Amino acid sequence: MSKLALLGGYTKGWQEIENDTPADENERSIQEAVLSALSGELTAICNSETLVVLAGSGTSLGIKDSSGKCPAPSMGGLWEEVKNLPSFNKVRGQLSSTPISNQNLEHVLSDAQSRHSFEPSNSDLEAFISEAESIVWNKCNFINETSDLVTHELFLRKVARRSTRLQRTQIYTTNYDLAFETAAQRSRFNAIDGFGYGGQTFNGASFDLDYVRRRPHEPLTLEPNVFHLLKLHGSVDWNSVGTEIHKLYDSSKPANPALFYPSATKYQLSYQQPYLEFMSRFQIALRQPDVGLIVVGFGFNDDHLTAPIEAALRSNIGLRAVFVSPGIRGTKRSTTFSWIQQLIERGDRRLTLLETTFDRLVEVLPDVPSREERDAYAERLADGGAKF
Repeated sequence: MSKLALLGGYTKGWQEIENDTPADENERSIQEAVLSALSGELTAICNSETLVVLAGSGTSLGIKDSSGKCPAPSMGGLWEEVKNLPSFNKVRGQLSSTPISNQNLEHVLSDAQSRHSFEPSNSDLEAFISEAESIVWNKCNFINETSDLVTHELFLRKVARRSTRLQRTQIYTTNYDLAFETAAQRSRFNAIDGFGYGGQTFNGASFDLDYVRRRPHEPLTLEPNVFHLLKLHGSVDWNSVGTEIHKLYDSSKPANPALFYPSATKYQLSYQQPYLEFMSRFQIALRQPDVGLIVVGFGFNDDHLTAPIEAALRSNIGLRAVFVSPGIRGTKRSTTFSWIQQLIERGDRRLTLLETTFDRLVEVLPDVPSREERDAYAERLADGGAKF
């Protein structure tokens, strides 16, 4: 079981949670009180009118295959393979030095794509981009029928099965793999992903559609097991065809993979679909008056996502958020984590830092009853409380 430490407005500094029940009665009492407070905070977040999840690469690093190994690549591992390409050595002098020295693969590819768009006849850049994307696609296309997605399935049951009176849970992910889609299929959830009901071409308007259940002689009701899935950096099953994005359903490799590498200094994607649709909805969601935010497995290395989150923390008093990462107190942590810690230590009770893995987060996430269930229970108590 992964270790857990947390810092919130309800703790006195960082609180370590032991995997085993402490023998000391006082320590046990403190730990139980902290876990109870954490559960209450997570419940409040999950029951917000708008629930937003930002899932980074850390949510895939715990997935195991049939041999018990984790096939998901780390960004560092992808960089090591790409930098050893002969085609990279040919174009290295044409690219900005900062992304290379920072070993930021996405920014390097963003830079290469930007330069190639201004110099389409540059065959060296074209070859490098093609070979690098082939590595990314092959490494990220690891989900299959043997993949252990129990954690993802349980996560969906805890955050995506909400009262239909609330907005659908919005899961934004920077991952290219198919973990959330496959987990949804296995656990009987419907993911609204921008491609309509099994459609092939991306259409942002499909996020305004929904699933309803029709029964004979009964009014239409909204399906409870529905969530929005917005893949900010593209997907291994997306193919670019001109100005359109097509979704493939036959597990074949796209001829032109739709993998996006937005960088703080490159704005060519800011007006293109589906990136424009996803980012617009992300920023709008964070401005809602009652919004809960779960950020897990994301290291705040993407400025285009960091900026709207920081803006929401500064301006939206109706936002409650939990940030989850196993390295949240590490020496190489993002400056955003340091800033959030300062806010908490100064008394900001909206925020919680949770140092742990995605798997452990799912363990401590409460099974939040839907609002309909709570309302019905309250009505039963009001009508016949003496019977309970």
